[in-house]
Amino acid sequence: MKIFLKSVGIFSECLSDVLFPPHCIVCENGLYQGETDVCSACLSNLPIVNEDYSPESLYIRLSIELRPSFVWAYLLFDSKNKTQKILHAIKYGDSPDIAVRLSAIWADRIKESLLNSGIDMIVPIPLHKSKMRKRGYNQATKIAEGIQKVIGLEIEESILYRKRNLFVQARSKRVKRFENVKLVYAIRNTEKIKGKHILLVDDVLTTGATLEACGILLKNAGATKVSVALLAMVAD
Repeated sequence: MKIFLKSVGIFSECLSDVLFPPHCIVCENGLYQGETDVCSACLSNLPIVNEDYSPESLYIRLSIELRPSFVWAYLLFDSKNKTQKILHAIKYGDSPDIAVRLSAIWADRIKESLLNSGIDMIVPIPLHKSKMRKRGYNQATKIAEGIQKVIGLEIEESILYRKRNLFVQARSKRVKRFENVKLVYAIRNTEKIKGKHILLVDDVLTTGATLEACGILLKNAGATKVSVALLAMVAD
């Protein structure tokens, strides 16, 4: 019976692929065997952060108060490019596995830099519990899971939490936005991070206010260093 049911399941999956063939979420072309979500052609042509957006320039963007030890970013983002489609699928298309796969690919490329940085643990930017219930997962945690696959560090989700689901104006002045964001996040279990180097992970960098506010919370609670890893960043 088990063999029969397994055979039926395999047949149903094959039939589904025939009737509704999987397609690339970026270019919408059909996927070949072995491809998942994003085709090989699109993967090889993603808008990757290059020397114009070096770790040094990223550091400058987050240095008003945070002063991170290291900053890494994978993809450049704008409202019309491939990265936008990928982030939309991750956040709103119920496709968290894309975040895990892409971040693992990226982490493997920067593996030596990550391992040599002296990071002790990974802390994803948290979602508010109401949004977590609605979405079912935190995209920052999925990105952290991809990084974890490569460097094997602990992911710690019990440190930062979002206490308010406060709407922050995206176009407000940076200083005002930073002050507003500081009211949204809080920290607990500080004993776990004292004297540690934390890798703070998020999906996309826009103004940097969220990352700065959370990073400062970690430092004020006893973390000696904070570094940042981003799946994507908005170009200047």
